[in-house]
Amino acid sequence: MKKISGAKPYFFRQEKNIANKIKKLLHSGNLSQGKNISELEKKCSKTFNSKFAIAVNSGGTAIEVCLEALDIKNKEVLVPTQTFIATANSVVRAGGIPVFCDIDPETGCIDLEDVKKKINKKTAGVIFVYMFGIIPKSIIELKRLCKKNKIFLLEDAAHAHGGSFGKNIVGDIGDAACFSFYATKVLTSGEGGIITTSNKKIKDKCSSIINHGRNLHNPYFNYSGNNFRLTEIQAVIALSQLKYLKKIISHRNKIAKIYQKNLINNLFFKQLSIDKNSKNTYWRYPIYLSDQISRNVLRKLCEKKYGFRVTWMYEPLCHKQPVFNSKSKLKLLKAEKTIKSLINLPTHLFVKPTDAIRICKNLNEICRNLYGKKKSI
Repeated sequence: MKKISGAKPYFFRQEKNIANKIKKLLHSGNLSQGKNISELEKKCSKTFNSKFAIAVNSGGTAIEVCLEALDIKNKEVLVPTQTFIATANSVVRAGGIPVFCDIDPETGCIDLEDVKKKINKKTAGVIFVYMFGIIPKSIIELKRLCKKNKIFLLEDAAHAHGGSFGKNIVGDIGDAACFSFYATKVLTSGEGGIITTSNKKIKDKCSSIINHGRNLHNPYFNYSGNNFRLTEIQAVIALSQLKYLKKIISHRNKIAKIYQKNLINNLFFKQLSIDKNSKNTYWRYPIYLSDQISRNVLRKLCEKKYGFRVTWMYEPLCHKQPVFNSKSKLKLLKAEKTIKSLINLPTHLFVKPTDAIRICKNLNEICRNLYGKKKSI
């Protein structure tokens, strides 16, 4: 029986030169701030439709550096509670105050109505997280809202490399965007990230902050920065992935369509709402279980009996984490309810269409056998 992990990096067999390129780099001694970084930044700015791109050592660093460049010290930044902790931690590390917002269960992304309620004179901006690589219409509506209130919009695109909504390309919708190249993301360099922006002031400040607070080859330090740079070796790996981005997204969408077709809205499953104008990247495929189904029982059976992983993440939610939950009475009811029933299915390139069909068949079989026609609570 084929074992299928929840997430796994994939390298195309056609890309035979990675090892040779890395070997040449090691012999050259040019391991930092070289031509591969420059090429990666140039190609990312083109791919993500922005004027500039700045390579950094992680997706979390990308967010933190952007927020420093946007000068959020002692100001509030609205953040969805359903996201990886790095999104909120970056606000704190940049000197700001994270204000947690509820999510829209239909998209898994930040709830615009809650955002509207929480914008005030102290608000510097909003971070929009493309949860699981879903690109909803609400990002366009949020852009208008931010512009109206004269606050920034920062895209956390850790799951959304190559995504778009209509003609709006992820990476050039907000004032800046942050991508992750972590091992299991849509694109990977093991660790790493990229900042994209079409704002030269943001670009110049980010470029300085990641280089200890100075411009390259300049003896003067204008900011309190650090070494947040990507290495040449990581850039080689990222470049090898970037050339196959269209193929990667196409595969993930093909697997997602199989899940959509075979796990229909019924007593057991509920799909998220997908807009016809969304070009999603499906870092993983999210789906809700009905209240009667135990996620733990389901996961054990899937792994032990059928050999594939059902996962869930970002629980506890950010506003419930110890670092932020010091006697807090904040209630974000939509997120608190839906997080308990949310599962993720694998879409990575080791998952073949036949595997996805089998996963659907096994999930339906488990639910029918365990729960039959019991009504959802």
